[in-house]
Amino acid sequence: MRGLSLAEGGVMVNLKKAAELIQTDGLFTFIYNEMKELAQKEYLSTQEILALLQKHPQFLEDYKELNTQSEISNIQLRKHEISENECEECKKIKSAINENIDKLVALEAFEKPADSMIYVVWIGSLTAFLIFIVHNLVALYTFWYEHYKLWVFGVYGLLIAGGYLYYKRMLKKHARKHEIFEKVRKETKTAIKEGLQRGCFSEDEIYA
Repeated sequence: MRGLSLAEGGVMVNLKKAAELIQTDGLFTFIYNEMKELAQKEYLSTQEILALLQKHPQFLEDYKELNTQSEISNIQLRKHEISENECEECKKIKSAINENIDKLVALEAFEKPADSMIYVVWIGSLTAFLIFIVHNLVALYTFWYEHYKLWVFGVYGLLIAGGYLYYKRMLKKHARKHEIFEKVRKETKTAIKEGLQRGCFSEDEIYA
């Protein structure tokens, strides 16, 4: 079952479309070149690219990263129309998939586990910027460094402590959102599998 196998690969990406874009779209030229180098070929067919995407997850991650940078969603599942003459089970399955697509798109930023280094950099930069502002205000407009040095450095300490607590809070929030994303993704994959088995839709109707 070709379409189902793509859904079970742990991603919500249309791999067939990805293979075609890697072959033809200049945005993904570097991925195509790396694939050709790995395969030791001057040209790769769409099927060969598809096979490499499935065999080497890093190619898929690179493809998804380029999509993200170009503000293209990697949640590429199709929403299903629900007709009155369908059985209740198919209506239920399609409705669940449609609702989950919206949830997945909303949580897409949390698809990967939290990268603590990214949070360290941007929260650390924010904290340093706030300290810089306080320092400039104190140095330029007051004599607190001469008379209240401990208080000034105490404020710096509070800013650093606040930045650390905010960093921990953001990591915890990301982990919670990532957990929800994984739960919804698994539910969606299960619904897709069941919908195919029941004939609610075809493999060609899985992806947009």
